[in-house]
Amino acid sequence: MKKFVMVDSHTLKGTDFSPELNLLSENGIECVLAECKTDEEIINAVKDADAIGLNYSHITKDIILKMQNCKAIIRYGIGFDTVDVEAATERGIAVCNLPDYCVDEVATHAMALILDTCRKTTFFDKSVRAGLWDSNYGYKMHRLSALTLGLIGFGNTARLLSHYAKSFDMNIISYDPYAPDNLFEQYGVTSVSLEKLYKESDIISIHVPLTDETKHLINKDTIEKMKDGVIIINTSRGPIISIDDLLEALKNKKVCAAGLDVVEIEPIKDPNCRIYNYENLVVTPHAAYNSVEASNNQHMKVAKTAVQVLNGEMPYNVVNIKKLSK
Repeated sequence: MKKFVMVDSHTLKGTDFSPELNLLSENGIECVLAECKTDEEIINAVKDADAIGLNYSHITKDIILKMQNCKAIIRYGIGFDTVDVEAATERGIAVCNLPDYCVDEVATHAMALILDTCRKTTFFDKSVRAGLWDSNYGYKMHRLSALTLGLIGFGNTARLLSHYAKSFDMNIISYDPYAPDNLFEQYGVTSVSLEKLYKESDIISIHVPLTDETKHLINKDTIEKMKDGVIIINTSRGPIISIDDLLEALKNKKVCAAGLDVVEIEPIKDPNCRIYNYENLVVTPHAAYNSVEASNNQHMKVAKTAVQVLNGEMPYNVVNIKKLSK
């Protein structure tokens, strides 16, 4: 009997794993819900697995070399930076993600952070609770139709966000060297260079994966290229922004506000962490993906992907498919 192991099921506490259990069982695949917290525990759990799933665990080259039968490594999310894709490819293992399972939720969350920072809802809530009743307190507000939204990356989430932002009559520009020109035209978005995006955007929203090239993409130098009083939104990956440089820019008002669903080091459990000293910073706990519908979709897509790969198929969500086919 083939075997699928979800290595860190405890990180999805409270979610329903019945889609995996049922669909995999129907296809003659055992489903094991492990709660691995160390590399050694992962190795022991997956050494004879035919496919594995993971949420936050890091699947390193050492772990991959210890797996005897594995055909698929499936991430329970969009990003796959926790998997050594090169090592998996060398072993002929398909690395899969879920590029479209929570697009609605993340785009909605990004729009919520844009509205929050532009209309200062959380900012004003904090000031009112502190006894300050002043509608002019803090940075100045502008109507959305007067603002330019710059999207770094124009994948599924950014495209849906552009649709939402269009309803507010925002001007939208985007940088994505991998997207065809007709895609921007289709959504009524202007394709620009990254330098131009920095220069012209009133709000910058990040929608790229974490790679060696995008780590600390937003840093002291790139922030200096932005408009004074820019707003920065991140629902992608925390390390894309240098948090030290962002906090300094918030302090000196170069960045007037920021909305972060992800931060460079997660989770932040210290209530006295310096990040909370910035009243013009809104932080949510990596929750943009979250909804009942997205969770159901997440589990079903993982199960279907495992079945397809173990049946000898190559589904659309294999991120290293080009290298495996060589």
